[in-house]
Amino acid sequence: MSTVSRALNRNYGVHPKTIQLVADKAKELGYIPNLGAQQMTGKSSQLIGVFFPEFDIEGVNPDFFELFPSIQKVLRDSGKDVIIFSVKLANYRKNLLTEWVRKRNLEGCVFLPGITKNDYILKEAQQLKIPVVNFGQVVDEKCSAIASNSREGGRLIAELLVSNRHTNIGFINGPEHLFICKERYAGFCEVLRKENITHNSSQVYYGDFNGKSGEVGAVQLINEFPHITAIVCANDLMAMGAITALSQKGIKVPDDISVTGFDGLYYTAYMNPPLTTINHSSKKIGIKAAEMLLEMLNSKNGYSHTINPVLIERQSVFKLER
Repeated sequence: MSTVSRALNRNYGVHPKTIQLVADKAKELGYIPNLGAQQMTGKSSQLIGVFFPEFDIEGVNPDFFELFPSIQKVLRDSGKDVIIFSVKLANYRKNLLTEWVRKRNLEGCVFLPGITKNDYILKEAQQLKIPVVNFGQVVDEKCSAIASNSREGGRLIAELLVSNRHTNIGFINGPEHLFICKERYAGFCEVLRKENITHNSSQVYYGDFNGKSGEVGAVQLINEFPHITAIVCANDLMAMGAITALSQKGIKVPDDISVTGFDGLYYTAYMNPPLTTINHSSKKIGIKAAEMLLEMLNSKNGYSHTINPVLIERQSVFKLER
């Protein structure tokens, strides 16, 4: 009987064939578990909270659409249901997470990119001792951290541009205080130093990850440094804004200047020109994030894991002549 119960709840450690056999028999008999009754008897709720930050920028945080499907699938395949929470970090009310966890009887939480170790909601999660996976570098007994290797992404972009003979390069970064922004620029600079190319730090514009800041940054860089041959953008939205602004000034991409992005959002393949960018391997990251949470729900301590991104070469980079 205990094996049947564990299989119905898709508990970690039950063989997949056993789970499927029990699930097929339950379906044949018309069995549907009563979630309310399970909770009243002290059983697990099987509910996981997925939290994404609200930003005052265009649309919804793109990380949600890139990561959520794979996270949800792994959790559902393990018998978990997902509740989505949108969080306004700027005016977060203390103990709000505690209320959500207790009202919904959440088993664990996944905090999507944009929620960092400096945000109170993540500190509150640590205090609750609830299993958590985050993208904000926080690791402890009940907290695992996963990330794309931003430094490696910066290296890949720089290597591509150098191989195409670009040495005078502008950089549109995100907010200067963010770890991922520091890492992307650091990886970029590492490659240039290795190639004995000096990068002028004044050729860095700090935006805020939205398209408008990409527009403003591109115009400022072109006006102040008219001889740059390429602009690296620390995310795809800013690259889209940069290309739009350059086009309005009659500057063609890639004929007159090369532009790269970072994130690998699916729609960048349909831009004009299709954008060369860094893909975070979001499906792999989402799957691993869900697996890390399941591991902690089954008593494994938290740990850190990094997944390397991949370069997606399209048509926004031009090879310079010697």
